[in-house]
Amino acid sequence: MKKLLRINLWIIFLLTPLLASNSDAATQARLRVGYPSPSASFFPLFATKEAGLLEKYGFDAEMIYVQGVQLVHVHVAGQLDFASISSVVYLQASVEGADLIQVASSIDNQLMKIMAHSSISRPEDLRGKTIAVTRFGSLTDLLVRPALRNWGLEPLKDVKLLQIGRMPDIATAIAQKQVDAGVISFPTSVQAEKMGLKTLLDFADSGFDIPATTVVVSRRYGRANRDVVLRFLKAYIEGTRRLFTDRELGIRALRKYGGISDREMLATTYDLFTSRYIKKIPKVNTKGVENSLNLIAEGNPKAKGRKAEEFMDTSFMDELEATGFIKSVWP
Repeated sequence: MKKLLRINLWIIFLLTPLLASNSDAATQARLRVGYPSPSASFFPLFATKEAGLLEKYGFDAEMIYVQGVQLVHVHVAGQLDFASISSVVYLQASVEGADLIQVASSIDNQLMKIMAHSSISRPEDLRGKTIAVTRFGSLTDLLVRPALRNWGLEPLKDVKLLQIGRMPDIATAIAQKQVDAGVISFPTSVQAEKMGLKTLLDFADSGFDIPATTVVVSRRYGRANRDVVLRFLKAYIEGTRRLFTDRELGIRALRKYGGISDREMLATTYDLFTSRYIKKIPKVNTKGVENSLNLIAEGNPKAKGRKAEEFMDTSFMDELEATGFIKSVWP
């Protein structure tokens, strides 16, 4: 009997850590986090996940890749809890009635360039020429039109716009002089430079903020799950800190989620994004939301006269600042 008791006690001793581990997993809240492309624009989210910080704050988080604007449809359908996405993309849906608001912003400008064939030496040379965009109504199209007007060129009148589709195809078309210029994003822009294309405008240097990387939730979800949003943002802020301070973690995260395998390109991307594009503290950029709405309003009257405050909620980041959390991460 005593021998049996000793055996049972030994089994309990061996199983205790496993039972505790299963208990911890069971108490973690399931979280579905979406992103629209395997791009370095979503570096902070990738690093947060790779560093295990979502788990640290009590989440069993699933990363869900849903291409492009389809991410918004999936989110609105209730299949996502959080999404990291460009401001223009979620706002296009929100002005149509989608219940989406921005709670954080990591990159406040667009990582796109207007690039041209080497025969084009200045913007004025584009008169009577053809510029490629991915699709009409896309961000490439929305960005190039006001840029042309700033150069004194009227889109479709002074300059022809042509839909080509994929960024690499735009770069190739310019290099082969099938078109004269186009809107190209990173990392295709790096390859385009190697092909001899020149930059006429870098939107990241334009001073015209249009956030490329935001964190979005539904208004209803934010109200019903305020603590969840706060904990997610705590993880996200800590993840951003880890991204800046742990280069190998950043490179590992980008290799896993960002679609880049070449070590040199991984290192170049990490250095560029952490030194130039990503903010240390992902506060909402009100002016960036306003600019995005104005851009959308050029093609959609429903965006005209709308206020940025309708589509954002700064109270979450404000609370994390007021309670001293942000300062504890970034002293």
